[in-house]
Amino acid sequence: MNGSANSLLDKEEHPLQLGESFERRPKASFHTIRYDFKPASIDTSCEGELQVGKGDDVTITLPHIPGSTPPMTVFKGNKRPYQKDCVLIINHDTGEYVLEKLSSSIQVKKTR
Repeated sequence: MNGSANSLLDKEEHPLQLGESFERRPKASFHTIRYDFKPASIDTSCEGELQVGKGDDVTITLPHIPGSTPPMTVFKGNKRPYQKDCVLIINHDTGEYVLEKLSSSIQVKKTR
């Protein structure tokens, strides 16, 4: 971990809330996405598209910056359920620390 990541955590105690994903019928779900390669030409200011197909097949389409060829990158892969993993969400504006269960891990590769 680099120094900038640690500077976001202080050495104070904070109350930890369990988020909605811990409820019996959660209204929210959280996922991780791992790419094998993400081109620098992807336009991070635009929305992409994530599609879950039959089974656990996943397709992610991300647009490129204007004028790039091709105009988008398509990734394909699958999702797998998480059993015990969580993510800590820190709201620096409100000081809230919320723990949420991760639902699935999505692993994709750039299509060629």
